[in-house]
Amino acid sequence: MEKICGRIRAIDTESRVFEILKRNRILYFYLTRSQIKKFKAYLEPGLFVELEYTNEPKIRGNVKAYDVIGFTKLIGIEKMQRTIYFDMETIKKGVVKVLNRVGNKMFIDLEFTMPPYEYHGGPYPSEIIQFGFTVENEFGEIILEESQLVKISNPEGLSDRTKDFLKIDESDLKNAVTPLEFYNTLKDVLEQYNPIIMVWGKNDISMLDKFYEQNNFLPLTKRASFINLMQLVKNYFGLKSDVGLFNAVSYFNEKFDMEQVHDALDDALVTSMVYHQFKAYSQKK
Repeated sequence: MEKICGRIRAIDTESRVFEILKRNRILYFYLTRSQIKKFKAYLEPGLFVELEYTNEPKIRGNVKAYDVIGFTKLIGIEKMQRTIYFDMETIKKGVVKVLNRVGNKMFIDLEFTMPPYEYHGGPYPSEIIQFGFTVENEFGEIILEESQLVKISNPEGLSDRTKDFLKIDESDLKNAVTPLEFYNTLKDVLEQYNPIIMVWGKNDISMLDKFYEQNNFLPLTKRASFINLMQLVKNYFGLKSDVGLFNAVSYFNEKFDMEQVHDALDDALVTSMVYHQFKAYSQKK
C-alpha cells in the first residue's frame, strides 16, 4: 500500500480514472463504482486529495492505473479558501469519542428463527428465539449476565434450518421464557442500569423493533439507544463491506481462535471483547 497527496489534474467519471501530477510524472488512479458513487459530487479537477493506493498498477482502459484503496482527505481550494469535504482523521476522532463514552454498557446479541431450507414464500416472520447479554460498569467489570431461549408463536415450530444453525430442538424450548418475560427482563435492566446498548450490526436493532410489534409491546428502545459497533469499525477503517464479528479482531492486530457456535451469550461476550480491543487500539493510534 502506498500513499499520495496532490491535486486532481483531470478525471473521467465514465472510466472512473483520474490523474495526479507528481514530480513531473502523471500518475493514474482507478476508482470502484462505490467510491465514485460516494465521492462523485466532489471529484473534479483542482480538488486536493490524500489517498492510499495499491502497489502495482493495472490496465484500465488505455492507461496503467493504481487502484484507490481509500481517500483520507478531500479538500476544495478556491480563491484561497479551503473547504474540507472529507477527512478520515476527523471521522476517527468521532469514533474514538463514542468508544470513550462513560457509563454502564450492555452488550446484547439476539438469535432469530429462520425459514425452512426450501422456503419460497414472501418475507419470513422471524421471531427472537434466544437472547444473551452482559452488562458492564464504567470500569469494564461485568455486573450482570443472562441468556435464555424464548418461546415462539409460529404454529409450525422450529424449522430444520433454525435447529441446525443454533443446535437446538423443540425439547429445548420447554424451559424457554415467554416473550413477556424477556420483555420485562430487558425493561428491568434498562431501568436499573441505564446502559449504552452495544450491538454488532443492524439486525438486532431491527429484530427488537419487530419483537415489540409482534407482541403489541410498548417499545423500550429506539434507534438512538444503540451503538452499532460494526459501523464504527467500518467508519474507522474506511471499509465498504460489513465485517463479521469473529473477523473483526484482525483489524486490531489481534488473534482469535474461538470458533463461533451461534450462541447469543457467547456472541455478546465476544462483542464486548471486540469493543475493548477496538478502544485500546484506537487509543494507541
